Amino acid sequence: MNKLMGVDFKKLALIDANKLVDSLGILNCAIQFGCHSYASAGGEYEISRICISSNAENQQRLALVLLACAIGTQRATYLPIDTGGPTKGIQVGSARPSEYDPFHQPKFFTYTPKRELKRYPWYPWSLTCDGLAELPCFDLSYVPRESLHTLWDGRQDLRKPHIICIYGYPKAFIRLARLLLDYANTDIPPEQIDLEVDGGFRGVSAASYEVRFTRIAG
Repeated sequence: MNKLMGVDFKKLALIDANKLVDSLGILNCAIQFGCHSYASAGGEYEISRICISSNAENQQRLALVLLACAIGTQRATYLPIDTGGPTKGIQVGSARPSEYDPFHQPKFFTYTPKRELKRYPWYPWSLTCDGLAELPCFDLSYVPRESLHTLWDGRQDLRKPHIICIYGYPKAFIRLARLLLDYANTDIPPEQIDLEVDGGFRGVSAASYEVRFTRIAG
């Protein structure tokens, strides 16, 4: 596969992420938040998880935006989403190190569909990879031009408007984009894919929310 939704993977370096978002339109997905606890030698911990549910076409749209920010002319963009809830969009921002940096920016993307996918697709690779360069970070922020709503303990009030933020180096964005394309194209998709294995094994960058993707029909 060398082209998707009119985007040529060999010419991604020429793509403007903001113009791409305009052409793709609003992302149609459902956003949920959940917590789960796990025990370890240091005690019991509670982890927050972002759950993103969408059909194959919208997973491909998000993948294209990630690729555009990693490789194209603009490193950051804002993708509005239609959730019917308080989550209003996804802010995508890729680090852009210089060519002399070991994390230098790639110039193109090649993709071969992977027909089989597991629930934990990055395990055990994620345990030994370079977490800074190769794992994405997911966070929450306030909607631009709106005030930040917090609870009494300082946590963000998810009942109020907010956005999801995805940060990382180009390697992390390209790996996440490839995973979303695989999930959208696989013949027998798993019910869900988790970037992090239950028990706290890392699958996202430090200080990131855990993330689950679910592919739905439509």
